[in-house]
Amino acid sequence: MDQVRINLTLEKEVWEALDRLIPQRKKSQVINELLKKEIKNIEDQKEQETLAMAFEEASGDKERLAGIREWEFLDNEDWD
Repeated sequence: MDQVRINLTLEKEVWEALDRLIPQRKKSQVINELLKKEIKNIEDQKEQETLAMAFEEASGDKERLAGIREWEFLDNEDWD
């Protein structure tokens, strides 16, 4: 696994809590895992926003909606 050494600035209270709660050699690992989770959350949120915009755009497309209505009867048929 490639690693990069960085310099961060944190609020004093955040650092004090981290220093108090996390063992000496685990801080980088904990910060790395927290950032991975936050990055995933941000990516998921952006994906949801993109999908919501696409659905909103599609719902305003009258030609597309008319095409969907033409095939709605298939949803109501018994496929058993």
